[in-house]
Amino acid sequence: MRFVLRVFVIGLAAALLLAGWDFSRFVARADRVVTPDPPIEAEAVAALTGAADARIISAIQLADSLDIPLLISGVNVDATPADIARVANVDVAKIDCCVTLGKAAASTEGNGDEVADWARRNKVQHIIVVTSEYHMERALFELHRAMPEGHFIPHAVMTTKVRPADWYRDTSTAKTLIEEWIKYRLAGLRNAALNPESGA
Repeated sequence: MRFVLRVFVIGLAAALLLAGWDFSRFVARADRVVTPDPPIEAEAVAALTGAADARIISAIQLADSLDIPLLISGVNVDATPADIARVANVDVAKIDCCVTLGKAAASTEGNGDEVADWARRNKVQHIIVVTSEYHMERALFELHRAMPEGHFIPHAVMTTKVRPADWYRDTSTAKTLIEEWIKYRLAGLRNAALNPESGA
């Protein structure tokens, strides 16, 4: 009995150490995308909606500065171009002419499918992805799953109270990162279960 208990304790400790190491790497990757690289060879912008309006604002400004089309994925079904214009503080004509409001996605997995469908219909492959820094890795995972031929350029918006690397200084940031890390790992397990031949 003692041997079994000892093996259990050692196994639990090893699992916790592995989880801690994996979480720290996830946080480090999230922290690195806080300052995005300049967009290269971009043909379009895709913004993934969430709790922060900063994603939409940043995406509209970016698409406007590069003069390329924009998809805002995961927009509320009741939202109108006027609502988006109000959030971004721009003329509604700018939204009407150059922005597609995607209303089919209700999750990050759905975002991936919606962006892939829009990109293929518009014949674009080099796409700037705008989302929160903590959400970027899972977003890219789902986008590559849905559109393997796509080239996705991360453009992260910092929406946590402190940088991801300083998560231990703020409870809400720590909670957000832990929840997102769990979702990211579950997405990987789901993909592996559905596509065992991929080796993912």
